[in-house]
Amino acid sequence: MYDLDTVLFDYVAYGNPKSNEHLKRYLRRYPEFREDIIEFTANWRALSIVDKVLPPPQPDPAADRNILRLAKAQLRGLMRQRSRARAV
Repeated sequence: MYDLDTVLFDYVAYGNPKSNEHLKRYLRRYPEFREDIIEFTANWRALSIVDKVLPPPQPDPAADRNILRLAKAQLRGLMRQRSRARAV
């Protein structure tokens, strides 16, 4: 059984949220997350339109480091969860 964060990460990492076929495939694969996947896709598509209209943000090295630190912490947490699940 997967959690929502894992499903959405997989959805973005291994496919194209702008593709209707990709959306349909994930809705069939994870019907328990149907509403969340639809909402995520709508937000993703809306933000991609905004990205084309607005100028790109100025780089912020401090924010980039913080995002990377948080991502690493989340990855460590997921790895611990998987290790515990395998041990049981």
